[in-house]
Amino acid sequence: MRRFAHSRYVTILDQIVSSLSNFALVALVAGVATTAEFGRFSLGYVLLLFFLGFQRALVGEVLLVRFSHVGERPREVDGAAAGVSASVGVVSAIALAVCGLLSGGDPLLWVVLAVAGPLVFVQDIVRYILIARARSGHALVSDAVWAIVALPAMVWLVAVSAPAWAVAAAWTGGGVIALVVAIAYARVTPRPIAGARWLVENRDIAVRFSGEYASLNLSNTVVWFGLAAPLGLAGVAALRGASLLFSPLNTAFNAVRIAVVPDLVRNRGTRRYRARLRETALILFGICAVWSAVVLLLPAEAGRLVLGETWDAAADLRWPYAVQGLAMVVYTALLAHFRAAARHTSSTAMRGVLAAATLVLPMALAVAAAASGAAWGFAAAVAVSVVVGLVWETRARRRDARRDADSPPQPPETDDT
Repeated sequence: MRRFAHSRYVTILDQIVSSLSNFALVALVAGVATTAEFGRFSLGYVLLLFFLGFQRALVGEVLLVRFSHVGERPREVDGAAAGVSASVGVVSAIALAVCGLLSGGDPLLWVVLAVAGPLVFVQDIVRYILIARARSGHALVSDAVWAIVALPAMVWLVAVSAPAWAVAAAWTGGGVIALVVAIAYARVTPRPIAGARWLVENRDIAVRFSGEYASLNLSNTVVWFGLAAPLGLAGVAALRGASLLFSPLNTAFNAVRIAVVPDLVRNRGTRRYRARLRETALILFGICAVWSAVVLLLPAEAGRLVLGETWDAAADLRWPYAVQGLAMVVYTALLAHFRAAARHTSSTAMRGVLAAATLVLPMALAVAAAASGAAWGFAAAVAVSVVVGLVWETRARRRDARRDADSPPQPPETDDT
């Protein structure tokens, strides 16, 4: 069990390293691209991230939930899962190619992003495979190699004013090397045909998880465009600025959830399960409290350094986003529990309510109280979804208690030896 306990914290570090490489790509491309080029890159990158998140829900979460019992893994699972990932990557490449044709700009940038899809996606899923095998250290090595190879090359390209496509190509090249390292550790060969069969066999939760992700992503995208009507671009910029200040919380929360779910799965039905869940909630609360205090106490000079002129409008929105972070502590702990305990209906109910509330509450409160109302609307949406999640959990516990009460008592086990 020491190995598994160690794996939780290594997994969190791995997620942070992975997010750092992705953040560096956006920041460094912004340094060499014109406004129009960066706008096109942002469009392509958002599309790439959508497919990346979709395949994590479709494949990655299924691996963590269903195949984290290391001693019970069918041998063909990993190659089939990587095959699904490669197929999703091909779909993303086609979508990016179409997007490039429609939006114009430097075709090389779109080619690089399209090529990145299948390669980066397989590397990402092999990371999940390693995490499910309780080998998070190897996943960390793969992502560390990516950062060590790509970041210096990207910084150098920015220093010599290279085109945006070259910076993206350096990032993709680092991903290819990281993929080779991950595959060497996992000894996995992507098998798309076997992947189709694997997807059918696991469609009960694969479709559910990916549907939850798609609905949340869609509601968030729609509401941001919709808020431009009552708030104008300045109001949307203020909300974006405030959310950016708290974005490290999302990275940390996702890292903790991904790290703890395999460990919860392995300890399901034991006292250690509840201890791990309490520990997770305390860790999430600690992260939220510390980071929220940092942001709330941030001096105006430092805020303007981060957000520029947007700081003046975003500063007043920090409190609702801090409250939203506290609600996300409970939401994230509940979601980890629902995943590990196979309470999939509960997770769908909670996340479905979050998607619907995110569409309705920020828009409604924006009309009544401008950007401040919208910010409180986002916080209220998470809070409402948490209440729904707690109600579903209470109902599930009562059902379990009634079922246990109705079950006939089992005779005590005897030792025949």
